[in-house]
Amino acid sequence: MSRITFRSLIAVPVLLILVCVPSIALADGITWNLSGVTFDDGGTASGSFVYDAATNTYSAIDVTTSAFGLRPPVTYTSFSDVALPSNTGFLFGPNSGGDFTGASFLMWLFDAPLTDGGTVQVSLPPPIDSIEALCTNSDCTTFSSRSVSGGEVIAAVATPEPSTFLLVGMGLVALLAGATIRKVLYA
Repeated sequence: MSRITFRSLIAVPVLLILVCVPSIALADGITWNLSGVTFDDGGTASGSFVYDAATNTYSAIDVTTSAFGLRPPVTYTSFSDVALPSNTGFLFGPNSGGDFTGASFLMWLFDAPLTDGGTVQVSLPPPIDSIEALCTNSDCTTFSSRSVSGGEVIAAVATPEPSTFLLVGMGLVALLAGATIRKVLYA
């Protein structure tokens, strides 16, 4: 085997690895959609959020609950800093340090950790309720609440698309393989 052919045979897998590895790092979080979420007073919750299991981070939060007592529907778009979110639950609502009178919080716990997909039930009592609370005083030591009585979050199934790096890499590999075969046949 000639020296040029051997180098070409080594270069093909190395280029393939170098070109394909950057495409692996492009993974994003998964969109989780609320499905059938109801409260014990007949209210509902709908919407979605993005959860990235690799970094344990949430983004694109857009969850709306129906009217609660005299309070109109509430749309939650951020976490409260009162409790840190995790793969087993979160707390939506205002941040600490202010007057909580009239503020709404949405605390959800899951029966299983959120991962890279699937369906996860919203935790129901016992041991701890997933609730929406309406604070009735400034430090939220008194509040009215309603418990989640059913529902789940379902990961949206995304169709993966080949990355540009992968397509370019496959083209380079095909060119190198063709040149190598040509050299072997006509050497």
